Amino acid sequence: MTCRKCSHQIETNAKFCSACGEKVHDSVAQTRIPVWIWIALIVSGITIGGVGYGFWDYYIETKSVPIDKEVSSDVHPVKQAAVVEKEEREEQYSKEIDRVMLIKDVQQKVFTVLTSNGHGSGFLYKKGGYAITNAHVVDGEVHVKVRNAKGQEFAATVIGISEHYDIALLHVPDYQNEGPIEVETDESPVGLEVIAFGSPQGFENSASIGYITGHNRDMELDRFIYKQIYQIDAQIDQGSSGGPLVDAKTGKVIGINSLLYTSETSTTFGFSIPLYNMLEQFEQWIEQPMSRENVLAAAGVYEQYSTYNEEPANVDIDVVLAGQFVQSFRTYYELALNESDFFWIADMLAKGSLAYEELEDYVADISYQGHSFYFLTNDVLDVTYEDGNYFVHMNEKFDFYSGTGDYQFYDRLKTYTVITDDYGAFKIANIQIH
Repeated sequence: MTCRKCSHQIETNAKFCSACGEKVHDSVAQTRIPVWIWIALIVSGITIGGVGYGFWDYYIETKSVPIDKEVSSDVHPVKQAAVVEKEEREEQYSKEIDRVMLIKDVQQKVFTVLTSNGHGSGFLYKKGGYAITNAHVVDGEVHVKVRNAKGQEFAATVIGISEHYDIALLHVPDYQNEGPIEVETDESPVGLEVIAFGSPQGFENSASIGYITGHNRDMELDRFIYKQIYQIDAQIDQGSSGGPLVDAKTGKVIGINSLLYTSETSTTFGFSIPLYNMLEQFEQWIEQPMSRENVLAAAGVYEQYSTYNEEPANVDIDVVLAGQFVQSFRTYYELALNESDFFWIADMLAKGSLAYEELEDYVADISYQGHSFYFLTNDVLDVTYEDGNYFVHMNEKFDFYSGTGDYQFYDRLKTYTVITDDYGAFKIANIQIH
């Protein structure tokens, strides 16, 4: 550095020129930047640089990367998973509601079929009051009862029964205007989810979920042939016979629950007759119902009445049926007495007749007093026909236990006067004790 006055070379850090004595410190100091200014400049630079970098980074992101792609793939993965889970949960809940409604709807059209020998199941097949069940459920009977999901009972008549296949058709007049369960007309595949309805072991209107685990099974049991039946793992048991097997998704009937296989070494499973194989037969019975004689002949029940005449072929078929009707009445009469419910026999008696009035009063008198009746035998001794009436002579034996514990054995001879109503159905008009 040189002196501005004499141009003499000034030594470093000198405050005066050694040649002329000129002071040089202030002039040099004026050219130096104070320390605080440097500090301020550095701090400002850092701040402005950070803001600028952030703005540039935002600019790059918003201009070079689509916002929707960024959000969908990286920004909200947790939110997206929650939405999917919610939709799946709602879908599952909807299916559960549908399943509940399906079962509820089908149960309204499923019956417990009551006979003199026990009970089974059945279901409404076609409008007009036509219901399907197994032949072995109603084998040997023409008049039966059906009980619906509400516990109401209605009279039913067997109008079709097969000698070779385990199927039968009932007519339930009180259900003539009720819509039936829709049926499947094609074969169902293995793996299909199904629901079996019926009254296993008397537990009415049960529904059991399972799958078709096999088909095209053929077998013979007693006098029945079972062709191409479905094998199922849905739980069925005694009393389920005749109930519907339903497609769990469509609600259509695909089969008739018919057989149960069980052993000590294997898991129990069932068999159901494919409905599509039997539709033609049911339609034929609807168009042309079987007569009472043919229904009973299919079960071979005439053989037990051969003592009526030395030549069974000449026996009047209505005489045979009248005897069987009274035997069936006795079974329901026992139920009416023990359950204190006249309804069990009301439709088997001629309304306004002496038998109707006397039995209605008698059941009411002994109701809920703790009495018990156990019918032992109901043998038909003879049946005669005169002036439009059938006279059925019976020998009846039963045990009676009073509500106080007293016991008495009865052995009685009775004559039942049986008439036919306007529809050809048998009705009891009078009962005479000898």
